[in-house]
Amino acid sequence: MPQPSAYNEQYHKDWAWSLSLKGATDDEMAEAFGISVRTLHRWKKQYPELKEAIDHGKSVADAKVKRSLYERAVGYDAKDVKQVISTDKATGRQVVEKTEVTTKHIAPDTMAIMYWLNNRSKGEFSQRQEITLGGAVKTSPMEKLTEDELRALARMDGEQDGEE
Repeated sequence: MPQPSAYNEQYHKDWAWSLSLKGATDDEMAEAFGISVRTLHRWKKQYPELKEAIDHGKSVADAKVKRSLYERAVGYDAKDVKQVISTDKATGRQVVEKTEVTTKHIAPDTMAIMYWLNNRSKGEFSQRQEITLGGAVKTSPMEKLTEDELRALARMDGEQDGEE
């Protein structure tokens, strides 16, 4: 007779969502649950709500990473908040005396631009090299671009997407 399943819908579903949101693999999730990967795969088939929670967590995490990569590729503005805090001698409470907010522009990152273009341009900017039988080497057109040209490409892409 098979051993009863230790699956608890509320407990494992929420935990699986949280782990997948943090980027956990199936191996890491199974280890956290104290089960084998095989059991986790069986649970995902047997309990659709578990598979849905895992898939949803992974989708949210992937979307956040994609957004961050996009922002690194095109540049973005970041706010830096500094506060001057003092202690009121009469009451002993801490009081914010001054708040200073500055906005810094984070310039586009060349590697993020290259990664984005390599993956989104259907081979036009591929980093792959092909060697033909005749010995000729085909390289990517990206290799010949300067950093300024890559940044200009990123700006053009942002303008086409309505970002600027």
